[in-house]
Parts: sequence; structure tokens; C-alpha cells
Amino acid sequence: MYDDYDYDSHWVSGQIENGFLGIEHPLLVSILEFSMPWNVLAGIYTVLYWDTLALSFLYPSALGLLWVNLAPFLIWYYDERVLPEFFAHLSELVSDPDERHALAEKYNRFFGTHRLSVSLFWAAAAVAIIYVSEPVLQSQGMAAGGAVFLWTTYAYAVYVGAVLSHGFVGPVMTLLLVREVTEYDLEIDPLHPDGLGGLSTVGYVSIRTTLLFSSGSLFLPLLFYFSSAGGASTVIFGFTGLYVLIILLSFVYPTAIVNRRAGEYRDAVLDDLRQQYAEIEREIEGPDRDEISELNKRLELQRVQRNYDNYSSVSLYPLQLSILTRLAGSIFLPILFMVIEIYLPNLL
Repeated sequence: MYDDYDYDSHWVSGQIENGFLGIEHPLLVSILEFSMPWNVLAGIYTVLYWDTLALSFLYPSALGLLWVNLAPFLIWYYDERVLPEFFAHLSELVSDPDERHALAEKYNRFFGTHRLSVSLFWAAAAVAIIYVSEPVLQSQGMAAGGAVFLWTTYAYAVYVGAVLSHGFVGPVMTLLLVREVTEYDLEIDPLHPDGLGGLSTVGYVSIRTTLLFSSGSLFLPLLFYFSSAGGASTVIFGFTGLYVLIILLSFVYPTAIVNRRAGEYRDAVLDDLRQQYAEIEREIEGPDRDEISELNKRLELQRVQRNYDNYSSVSLYPLQLSILTRLAGSIFLPILFMVIEIYLPNLL
């Protein structure tokens, strides 16, 4: 069912879909095909320089490497699971199948297109961070005989910035996608099982995008370490605040714009029902009435009143407790890492 809406794949997703040496599990392929060289290098470096490594450096480095192992899988998951599932459930809001397939094709191509500008920007940013952090890295054994690991760290930064950073196109694409969806005539079902008129499909694509994006916070402790080593504590709080703001925006904007458009649709429906109710009342009070027609009209009044109550009571914010819980987790994750980085060294 979901494959019907999968028109294109990001090249990372394509590699994972093809498997690796007979292995087809997406997470294992992600680790073996994309991350194994960095895991091996990290293992060799740790063994050779274990005596000189500080725990405050080793711990955040391991978290960053964990994200590097997960990131290709997360790109695949967004591309091959989140997007197709969203378009399949979009029928609850956009009934025309041709419109849904057109949207699916457009945004599958959008995410599947490699953007050199994005890769260059994030690669340059990652290399710049390593450059200004060279003294910290050299103090951890990447000097003299260990200088080779400094150069492999630069290669690591280029890989993270040029290859894995494209996953951050996802939040931008979700914002554009939901905004375009709201330009269609949304159909709200007041009796939908989700209690949200069918809008939960937007809430879920937003929160899943937010959760995938917030996984990048696994790199924050390493940035905190670099920043604190240079005495720039304001950078830590500034970067964390900006990051949390982006996480919030990737969820709040889609839900807010859908709420506005759904509200416009509901207001139009309620206005039409009010007019129907008033017209039926006039017919009941008219001179050409009999008991049977009056009974039918009163039954019709009840039907209109019931529809009005259903539409007026439906919640138009695509939020459920499970969605809000996940959102809170994605926001507190980077804050938690910041607190750990500040206080853990004092406890050890």
C-alpha cells in the first residue's frame, strides 16, 4: 500500500535498499556499509591512545559516532517509511487520489535530489569546527605520531557534513509539504476515530520528522566539549537554544498552519449548517405544512443539529497525548545533554 506513494529514493536509501553482502536489515546495512570505516578508525585510535584520553572527550565522541551509525538508517526510514505512510493516510484529508499521487511524486523527488550547496555548506561548517578545535584534539593524542588521526578526523567531518547532513533537508521538506497540503480543500471528518477530524496524520508526520531531526543532538555533547574547552560557554547555550527552537518550529509550524486551514473549513461547514437549520425552521412555520411534513422537518432539524454539534466539538489541533510526549522528549534531549556535559565532569 505504501509503496504506491514511493516514487523516488535518496541515494543513501537506495544503497540501504540494495543490501550489503547479502544482509538486508536496514540498520545493519547502515552500520556496515556507511559507518564501519569510522568505527574501525575510532577503535584503533581508542586502543592506541587509551592512556591519554579524557573521559569527558571519549563520552561525547562515542555519542557522535553513535549518531553517525544511525543517520543513514534514519534517512532511509524517513524516505521509505515516514513519507509513503503519510501520503497513504492523506486520503483522510485530501480525497482526490491524483492530487495525493502528484504530491507524493513531487516531494519524493525533492528529498531524493542531492543538493551540492547543502553538502558544501555543512562540510565547510564541520571542517571549521575541527579547525578551531585542533588544540583540544591534539591534547587527546592527535599530535606528533598521532597526527594521522587528526587528518582522519577532518575526513570524518567532511563525511558527516557532506553526506549525512542531507537528512536535515527532511524538516524543511515537511514544512513545505504540509504548507502545500493546506492549499487543497481539506475534508474534516468529525467522527474520525482519532477525535481530531483525521488531522492526526499531520501530527504524526510532524512529530516523526521532529524526532528524526532531534537525533542530531547526539553530537551536541562533543560541541559542548569543544566550546567549554575554549571558555565559550555562551556558545553552548546559544547553540542549544537555537537547536531547540528549530526542533519546535519543525513541529509547531505544520500543526499551526493545518489548524488554521481546518478552522476555515469548519467555519464554512458550520455556516452552511446554520443556514440549513434556519431554512428548515422557516418551512416548519410556513402555512403549507401538515403533521407528516412537520415531523420530517423536525427530524431533519435534529440531523442538522447533530452535524453541527459534531463539527463544532472536533479538535482541530492534530495533537494527542502520545504526540505531545514524543515532542517533549525531542525538546528535552538536547537540554539533557547540555546538563550532563556541564555537571558530569564535576561528579567524576
